[in-house]
Order: sequence, then structure tokens, then C-alpha cells
Amino acid sequence: MSIRATGENAYFAASNSTKGFISYYEQIFRASRIGRIYAVKGGPGTGKSRFLRDVSESAAGHGWECEYIYCSSDPDSLDGIILTKEGSEGIALLDATAPHLFEPISPGAWEEIVNLGEFWDSEALAARRREIEQLGREKGDAYRRAYRYLSGFGDMRINRDLLVAPYINKEKIALLAEKLMRDLPDGEHYSAQPALIHSIGMRGEIGLDTYFYEAEEIYIIADCHGAAQYLMMEFGSLATEKRLAIRISHDPVEADKIDGLFLMESGIAFVVCPEEECDYPHRLISMRRYVDTASMKRVRREVRSVDRIARALRGEAIDALEKVREVHFRLEDIYAGAMDFSQKEAFTKAFCEKLFSKKT
Repeated sequence: MSIRATGENAYFAASNSTKGFISYYEQIFRASRIGRIYAVKGGPGTGKSRFLRDVSESAAGHGWECEYIYCSSDPDSLDGIILTKEGSEGIALLDATAPHLFEPISPGAWEEIVNLGEFWDSEALAARRREIEQLGREKGDAYRRAYRYLSGFGDMRINRDLLVAPYINKEKIALLAEKLMRDLPDGEHYSAQPALIHSIGMRGEIGLDTYFYEAEEIYIIADCHGAAQYLMMEFGSLATEKRLAIRISHDPVEADKIDGLFLMESGIAFVVCPEEECDYPHRLISMRRYVDTASMKRVRREVRSVDRIARALRGEAIDALEKVREVHFRLEDIYAGAMDFSQKEAFTKAFCEKLFSKKT
């Protein structure tokens, strides 16, 4: 996995998973702290990500803090930003096109539509309709192949977990979690915001180092036969009991599992990953000591077989997502060629002036 140091408060809000595309948009963008939402519409290559980046840079010049939400399929692109400033309601802007469709529930009162399609040449696009439709079908087919492979990967993971579960000492794992969180003071109220730090998409497997550089204390959990999931579940349960504000990173492929927790009040991060992926000072928790590997002889051959098949299926899924990338950028080229970016940039400037002149 490639780890990116963005230097930003950055995460993902969706994932390509064993259950298909999963979006956490509703939990993130309709949060109570957000007073205004701008849903950005437009085709591939129309500059939605650039628009979001330009708005974030203008916001920073007016004293706003920014959270950056990257696209799980193309982590070089932004899916959204959340702007916050003391004494002001939060502002969210997001890519509201497929697959993460987002429609207003209180149009005008809470949400506004920003349509970048106003700046394209519809006649130029109509002339290439068949090509656009064909590329759209190819892209959809590649995504469906990827999701079928990921579904198979999920089945193999279930088999692995069932085989290994009897050999995992869950009681000792619960005691470890309690020990590590015992001295943390209770919070005022529990809150949990999805904030994924890993993705699998058009550029392979990507991780963001957000939890690492924001943390006061880092715990790296080195997994062993899936035992880490039990520790992360215990941490999540204890956070609920102690009424802590947390960020949760759901595993991008196995969305029912947690691969990262960030405790907001204490600045403690728990992240499941190989130790070499963390360049920050940290404490290592090896899950091997909680798995009775010596007694696994009866199932070891089958576990190895299941793991081998799972790796192959995950690899095929990544290859299919590479095909998505190829087709996606061909579509982007078509739409970009039909855009009047000078008009779009003028609109962006006027949009920022209007938005922040009222809130500075």
C-alpha cells in the first residue's frame, strides 16, 4: 500500500467494497455542524475537483479551516471539502455526481446546486454521444467486474475468520483494550464521524497519514489472522461507554470492520496496518500473542489456501479498477475539450467572493 502525506486534514468518504460502492456522504455532509451545503454537478473532466480546491484556498485566506475529502476511486481528486470557522456555521461542498449521488432535501434552505455543466458546449458533446455512451458502458462493466472480485474476496475473508475464530483469545483482547483506555477521562457526549484513511481504487491501494500526524499518541496494530478486528471493536465499544468523540476509519473493502480510530479529545490513534507504513513515533501492538497459532495445525492448510485465493481476487479487483481508470480519463478528455474553463474560473472567483464576503 502507498501511504500519502498530504499535510491536510484529509480522509475518504466512500469505498469500493465487498458489498459494492459504499458512501458515507449522509453521515459526513448532513452533520449538525454544517449550516450550508453546495452540491456540485458536472461530468468527468469539468473541473469539479479544481473548483473544490480553489474554494478551499479562498476560504483559507478568509480564516476558515478545511477538511479535505478525497475520492476513494481516484485519490488525486477531491470529492468534497468541509469549511469551519469559530463563530460561524460550517459549509460543505461536495461532488454530487454518480456514483455518490447527493440530492437536496431542503433545496435553497439548506442545500444549493452548483452546476458546472453550464460551461460546456452541449453540441460538441452531442457530436460524440456514441463514444461517450460506449465509454460509459466500458467503465460500468469494469466496475462490475471489480465488485464481483471484491465480493469473492469477502467470501474468502469470511471463511478465514470462521476457521480462525476458535483460536483467538477474545477475553485477553478485551482486557487489553480496557487497560489501554482505562485512564482516559469520559467525554461529554459520544459522537462518531466516518473518516476513512485507506482506499482501493483506480490507483491501487492508497493510505492517508492523517491520523498519524494529528495524533498525540499512536498505536499501530499488527494484525494476525484477523484478530485485530476484535481489538478495534472493543475500542469502539469502550469509546461509546465513555462518551468519547471519535473518527472511525472503516476498512475500505470489508466495511463491517474498523481499520482506524481517532479519539478526538485525547488525540490517540489506533491504526491497523503493517508497522513499516508508519514513519511516526508509535507503540506497536502485535496481535500474534492473542492467537493460538500452535493449535491451528488442523486448519492451517485451509487457512493458507483461503488467504491465497483472497489475495488473487483482490489483485484481480485492482486490475479491473485500473481499466476503470483508463476509460475514466478518456471520458475526462472528451468533457474537458468541450469546457470553457475561462468562464468556469470567472464563476469560481465570483462564487468565492459572494460566499466569503458575507461570512468574514
